[in-house]
Amino acid sequence: MTMAVPMPNLFLLATMASLPPLALASSSFITTSSAFLTTYRSALRNNRNVSFVDGIVVPTSSSSSAAAAMPPSKGDLYNDDELFELLTIHQTLNNSNGNQQDEDSGNGIDDSILGGVHDWVLQTLNDDCVDKAQVISTDGSPVNDIGLLNDNDNNPIEISAIPNLHKFVLETIGEINSSSSSPSTNVVVESSINQLAYENLQTLLRDRKPSIRAIATDVDGTLLSGQYMHPITQDAILRGIRQAYDKSSGGSSSSTNKIQHFFPATGKSRKGAMDSLGPIVGRLLHNCPGVYIQGLYCVDKEGNVVFEKRLSNDAIRAAEELVATFGISIVGYDGDELYTTEQTDVVLDLSEIYGEPTVEVLMDKASQSAITLAEHNRGLHKLLLMDKDVEKLALVRVSLEELAKKHDATVTQALPTMLELLPAGCSKANGVQRVCEALGINPSKELLALGDAENDLGMLQMACIGVAVGNACPLARDAADFIMRERHDEGGAGLAMNLFAFDE
Repeated sequence: MTMAVPMPNLFLLATMASLPPLALASSSFITTSSAFLTTYRSALRNNRNVSFVDGIVVPTSSSSSAAAAMPPSKGDLYNDDELFELLTIHQTLNNSNGNQQDEDSGNGIDDSILGGVHDWVLQTLNDDCVDKAQVISTDGSPVNDIGLLNDNDNNPIEISAIPNLHKFVLETIGEINSSSSSPSTNVVVESSINQLAYENLQTLLRDRKPSIRAIATDVDGTLLSGQYMHPITQDAILRGIRQAYDKSSGGSSSSTNKIQHFFPATGKSRKGAMDSLGPIVGRLLHNCPGVYIQGLYCVDKEGNVVFEKRLSNDAIRAAEELVATFGISIVGYDGDELYTTEQTDVVLDLSEIYGEPTVEVLMDKASQSAITLAEHNRGLHKLLLMDKDVEKLALVRVSLEELAKKHDATVTQALPTMLELLPAGCSKANGVQRVCEALGINPSKELLALGDAENDLGMLQMACIGVAVGNACPLARDAADFIMRERHDEGGAGLAMNLFAFDE
C-alpha cells in the first residue's frame, strides 16, 4: 500500500485536533484550515487515484455514474499507521466535544460547523473543493464559508450528508451502531464502541499481526459469494499460496516469506472446494493443506490424510427416519463422493450453485436398485439435511439435536437451507487444530482465521486473529476479534488478509 498522506500533514491534523472545540470554530482557525486544505489537497492529489463524481469521492476506476459510485475505503486513503493517527485525532476531538459545552446553549459544538477530520481528507481530494463553497447546516441555514464542498454543478452539499471521521472509523471496523435510540444516547454508545475498537485494532496489528504465519479460511460466504470471488480476495489468496509454497520465491522455508501456510477450512468436499474456487485458485489447492467436510477429512500439503472420522450407521439410519418424517432432503458425504436417496431441487443446488461434485442416488451395484444411505458399506463422513423452507428446517433442528445426543453426533449449520450432522467431538475447529499440529503451527499465536457462519465459531475463537467478513452472522461476529466492513462480495476476505497477514 502506498503512503496515503505525507506525515507532516497528519501531524498538523493532530495539532488541530489538540485545540478545544471553541477554538476550532473561531474565525482564525477557519482561515488557517482553509489554507491548510489547499496545500493538503494538492499533496493528496498526487498520491491517490480518487476523484469526485456528482459530489461523491470515488476511486478513478469507478463508473462515472453517481448511482454506481462508491465512497473510498480505508485502504484507498490511509495505511495502517495513518489509520492509528486518525483514530487518535478523532478520539481527541471526540473527548473535547464531549467535555466542552457551548456556554450559551449548554450543548456541545455542532458537528455541522466543525465537520470531521475525515471530511477534511475527502474535501482535499477534489481540485475544486476549496472554492468558497456555501455549506448548508442540518437545519437548512447557511454556515460561514469555510472551504467545504460543492458538487459538480457548483451546488452546496449539506454537511450532514458527508460521512465524518467518527462514522468512517466505525464503518471501517464493522461496528456501526444502528439502534434507534436518541441522538445523545448514540453519541455515548458510538464513543464507547470507538474506544474499544481502537484499542482492539491497535492490539491486533501491533501485537498479534507480527506473529501470524498461517491463514485458514472458510470458503462459502467468506471467499465466495455463490460462485463469485472478488478480485481483491483472489489476489490475496494467490499471494498467500505463493509465499507459502512457491519454491521460486523460497516457499515456506524462506525467511523473507512471512506466511508459511495457507489452507481452506470448509464444509465442502476437497474436490468441491477446488472446483468452486475456479481454475486459477482451485488447481493450487492440490499443493496446500486443507480442512474439508467440516473437519472430518483433513490433509497436509502432500495430500496425506492427517485426520478423518465418519458417522455411525445408527446415526445415519435415525437421520433418514427423521428426514422421512419431515419430508425433506438428505445428502451423505463419503470424501469427494456425494450420495442421496432422491435428487430434489435443493440437492441439485449443491452442484449447480455451490460447486460440489454431482450428487448421485445411492444404488446397490448388484441389483441396481436404490438403497438407503445407512447401507453404504464405507460409511459417511457427514449428512446434510436440506430444505428451502428455513422455518421448517428450524423445527427439524430441534429434533436433530435430540437425535445427535443419542447417537454420539453433533449438529452445525453453515447455510440457512442446510443442517449438518457430524460425529461427536468433530468440527471445523477440531480439523484446523489437527492440521496446525501437522504443520507445526500454534493456532493461538500464529494463525489468522477468516469466516462468516456458525460453523466457523470455534476456528475464529481459537485463532490468534479471528476475522469475520461484513456479511457474517451474529454468532460469527461475536466470536471474531475483528469484523470487516466489507462483505464477501466486496473483497472482505482479501482485505482482511492484506491487513492482518501480509507485510507491506
